[in-house]
Amino acid sequence: GLLSYTGFFAHEDLYEVKFTLTKSEYGAYAIVFGIQVLLVMALDLGLTSSLARYVAQGLSTTKLVVAVGAVRLGIIAVAAACVLVAPVTPWLEDSRSLVVDLLPVLAGLVVAQSLVAYFFGLLPSLRRIRLLLLVTVAQPAVELVLVLVARSRGGDVAEVIGATVAAGFVVSAIGWVLLLAPGRAPAKDVAEAAPDAGGATVRMVAEYGRRIFVVSLLLAVFGQVDQFVIGAFHPLSEVAPYALVLKVQAMLAAPAIVIAGIVAPRIAGAGAAGQAMYRQWISFLGVVTFGAVLVLVVLAPQLFGTFDASYRDDWAFVPAMGLFLLLSALAPLPTITLNQTGHAKERLPIAAVTVGVNVVLDLALVPWLGAWGAVISTTIAFGIYFLRHDLLLERELGATANPPAASIRGVLARGAAVSAAVAVLALVVRAGLEAAFTDPADVVVLLVAGGLAALAHLAWSIRIIR
Repeated sequence: GLLSYTGFFAHEDLYEVKFTLTKSEYGAYAIVFGIQVLLVMALDLGLTSSLARYVAQGLSTTKLVVAVGAVRLGIIAVAAACVLVAPVTPWLEDSRSLVVDLLPVLAGLVVAQSLVAYFFGLLPSLRRIRLLLLVTVAQPAVELVLVLVARSRGGDVAEVIGATVAAGFVVSAIGWVLLLAPGRAPAKDVAEAAPDAGGATVRMVAEYGRRIFVVSLLLAVFGQVDQFVIGAFHPLSEVAPYALVLKVQAMLAAPAIVIAGIVAPRIAGAGAAGQAMYRQWISFLGVVTFGAVLVLVVLAPQLFGTFDASYRDDWAFVPAMGLFLLLSALAPLPTITLNQTGHAKERLPIAAVTVGVNVVLDLALVPWLGAWGAVISTTIAFGIYFLRHDLLLERELGATANPPAASIRGVLARGAAVSAAVAVLALVVRAGLEAAFTDPADVVVLLVAGGLAALAHLAWSIRIIR
């Protein structure tokens, strides 16, 4: 979805229409999407992740999958109606009035994104990987087309968000049709999947979901509070560069989230081999992500310059948030696995401490340092979050490991060396293009240098893991 938010391919000197948003517009856009994230997470009530656990354990039926989906749809429909009738925004004034103007489209955005989120959360446990791939590719692709159409017609920020809403409805409708297609039941009969176990009920899903809900909501607050605090103390234009790095983070973490969703149910059901499987996959994600982050750091000026010339001077936010970019791609594996092994309750204190640290540091640093204060607070808080989850899962899986899983330090050391090598490759290619051309386009440098480094890194990473 990164392309649709920034107009990746669009340059004002090549097109009559300016596809990219101004910093103030993008700041308002980020705030509205932040509100949407919190609402979608809150309205889910932990039902999707809870249902995924029972599906992975073979205790769910097609009837239960549809019932939980209907319950979620009813909840979000009521919430969307409330947003339409009475948006409460007394603190949004002056330069932030643009956010108020965008709130009417928030209702549709909440419904559409909630529908799509249901598929992302459930399909991995259903082992419907092809359908998951279709949804993963189709949603941003349809959104990109609709966003570019809206901007080519001179559409404002509200129409850009409306394009996201339309894409969500279209893709979720296709997803439900394919999920419920004749002969392709979403879940096996309980008697067939687990003859000796009773089937899960909506009440059981809701009960376990209650534990996941609090953790998920705290994590959603963590992900959005920085933008809110920046917007509260500084102009919306200062939100834009920080929010843009979060879009880069979403793109970087997307493959890791999909992999974690597929692998976590297998780790949860692997018994004594679970710890070895976890270490294998966390090392794979670590090697691949570390190289990607280093390449992004090397090409940060070109990356931000490609979005729009006004962002180019803000490229230093990428290396400053490099550690956060790395950890945020690794965290889904231990967190999803803990949910599916029944340890959602143990995650609550970790999430609470993470949000508390982040909020305290934000309030202390953002008024003074602006978005740079948010960079510091986010990195420290998320470091605590990831390390605590990793230690908790290692402890739980290690209790049943037989024999104990081998260390992955050797793989990580070789992966770090490979990552440094591909970063040097990207730097050399970038320097070569800059020397060969007087003023090479940022998009050309990014695609050539980044593409070559990515291909080399992927090939070497696969070899190391094997």
